[in-house]
Amino acid sequence: MHIYAFGSVCRGEIDRGSDIDLLACVDGSAPHIDTEKYSVYQYDRLKALWEEGNPFAWHLHLESKLLFASDSADYLQRLGVPAAYTQGDEDCEKFRVLFERSYEALSQSSNSATFHLSCIFLAVRNFATCHSLSLGKPIFSRRSPLLVSPSLDVGLEAFSILTRARLLSTRGYGEPIMPNEVEMAVKAVSIVPRWMQALRSQKIS
Repeated sequence: MHIYAFGSVCRGEIDRGSDIDLLACVDGSAPHIDTEKYSVYQYDRLKALWEEGNPFAWHLHLESKLLFASDSADYLQRLGVPAAYTQGDEDCEKFRVLFERSYEALSQSSNSATFHLSCIFLAVRNFATCHSLSLGKPIFSRRSPLLVSPSLDVGLEAFSILTRARLLSTRGYGEPIMPNEVEMAVKAVSIVPRWMQALRSQKIS
């Protein structure tokens, strides 16, 4: 078994809403490992992700830290560099559609506003990450929409609302999103489609 930390704790992006992302690499089933605390992957599956050039493989390759190895070896390091990431167009389109659907639902009704804002955060964050990876300059930060060029110019307050919505939806942590904040976020993210189009116009053909 090999155990790794990855994510914000390895980037130094910790705050009160941060958790510690842990990966357990195992051979066969592992009913003794708490899947609420660990992402559990079998070795063969990780090897396949490396061969696919999967974004998660690149994330682990670039940012994971080995915490424990039953054989004193670094399994992920032995896998080497993942294959080239080639699914940028498909993945970016998937997150563009997620944004479109979430934005439309939020524009029509304030019901489940926190959930839809959370989905919008996921869409813009993953769109920026997949885009940056497709250009060979991967940014896995939760702030990736603000770190790519051009950045998502929604303002720090609006982006903070989206981030809070994500934490509330996934971890139940944080202050509730107020109606005026929902309205502010909806207005701010109206520029997202143009931003997405501008980003992908840079893609390498």
